[in-house]
Amino acid sequence: MPRNLTVGRLLAWALVACALFVASAGRAAEETVNYVVQPGDTLIGLGETLLEDPDRWPVLQRLNAVADPYRIPIGRQLRIPVRLLRKVPREARVVHVSGGASADGQPLRADQTVSEGARLLTPANGFMTLELPDGSRLTLQPQTDVRIDALHGLKGADDIQRATFEVQQGRIETDVEPQAGPAARYRIHTPTAIIGVRGTSFRVAADSAETRTEMRQGTVGVSGAGVRREVALREGFGLVARADQPASAPVPLLAAPDLSAVATLYERPVMRVQLAPVAGAIGYRGQVARDAGFTQIVAESRATVPDLKIAGLADGDYFLRVRGVDSHGLEGRDADLAVRLKARPEPPFINAPRPDGKAKAGTVEFAWAQAEGAASYRFALARDAAFADLVTHQDALAANRLDLPLEAGEYHWRLASTRADGDRGPWGDAVRLTVRPPMAAVPPPTFDENHMLIAWGGEPGQRFDYQLADDDRFTRMVAEGSVTEPELVLPKPRAGAYYLRVRAIDPDGFVGSYSAPQRIVVPAEFPGWMLLAPLLILL
Repeated sequence: MPRNLTVGRLLAWALVACALFVASAGRAAEETVNYVVQPGDTLIGLGETLLEDPDRWPVLQRLNAVADPYRIPIGRQLRIPVRLLRKVPREARVVHVSGGASADGQPLRADQTVSEGARLLTPANGFMTLELPDGSRLTLQPQTDVRIDALHGLKGADDIQRATFEVQQGRIETDVEPQAGPAARYRIHTPTAIIGVRGTSFRVAADSAETRTEMRQGTVGVSGAGVRREVALREGFGLVARADQPASAPVPLLAAPDLSAVATLYERPVMRVQLAPVAGAIGYRGQVARDAGFTQIVAESRATVPDLKIAGLADGDYFLRVRGVDSHGLEGRDADLAVRLKARPEPPFINAPRPDGKAKAGTVEFAWAQAEGAASYRFALARDAAFADLVTHQDALAANRLDLPLEAGEYHWRLASTRADGDRGPWGDAVRLTVRPPMAAVPPPTFDENHMLIAWGGEPGQRFDYQLADDDRFTRMVAEGSVTEPELVLPKPRAGAYYLRVRAIDPDGFVGSYSAPQRIVVPAEFPGWMLLAPLLILL
């Protein structure tokens, strides 16, 4: 036999062997389900009942080495390739919508269903949670675009569900029930990653450039789109997958924020959540939900500092969830807290005295706007900011004003609204008030030949108004004006009785009350020759 012929035959056999090996390896790797033969089953009948293409029943015969397709022992297990099984459409139920969401352009509401092929969108403040037939849940965050690429079961395999979601952009959080059987599948596809799931809780954020995945519980396999190398991502880790690159090495997620000092009661419409800083965080995210499982998220906030502001919520009981964000954009471990919002009816706006304002000692008028929904008001006045040293506390003021006699001193006051049904709103912010004492009496003047000089006490920065009249009602003015120092020099008026009063104007513009009128007597002047008159008489 020629040498070249022998080599050719060996090469041909090698190629055949390789082909057989690849084929057998492919068959071995192919996903299958087991079917238990029931009375009356035939392969042709099973093809019509279970297979997408009934004419593919011969594949079952070859795969299971069935001699007679019409006679199969009852109880025998047949392996059926998953790819041949008929798909059974399934639907996901919308369990929560807030802020608006749509499916194929139509608004969604709770308890509606969506199915394979639907495109789901949430607006800037929208949230939506879906529940799959197996109990898995998927929550879409604001500005998210997701297509349900697959959602079905398989004929003859009731415990198997296949779900694939194409996340074009946005953020999702998902809690996946353990997937039953080797053919069950739950996958997330993004423009830059493929995430395979068997049963876990995780978050995904995606856009056209990168995908960020954060594991809350369990494990998922993450690979870059178009890159076969898969990375196992475990609980407490996150990674970033970029276009046409292998997924990055997992990094530990930031620790959960410490909520031990965070308030649980909020009494303003804008909830201000002040956190202790998280090591390594360059940002923070907070979410508010109606349920502890966070399937009913109603609001969220993002900030670069540990000071989150959340607005737009009605009064009620909620659950707060916060986490830090690292330099990769990965969001860390969650910290949850039950909180209550009781901000209404809101306290009224203050009219007078203004915050940090001043008033004259005596009767002080307090006035405020009429608050929406308020039937009456609560009023408290104290000498301290903690309202421990109360001056007065009134619980049912029908009018939006109150006059109180007050001595000079420092005070604090606050207001609250009450509805007609007795529902009390929170106290407004405490307002500081300074009650100024009356102007001290002006000391008597001194005189020289041509001037009258008056000086009194004052404070730095004050200016002063003065009035000099020849009647105690100050209807006939002799002189009036303003000075920047607590002293006054006037031309000496003609002899007689006058009345002088002064008031101080503080640097902040507060105008005090006039001092009590000071009676001034300007003595008469005698000609010098009259002093010699007694001597002339003696002569």
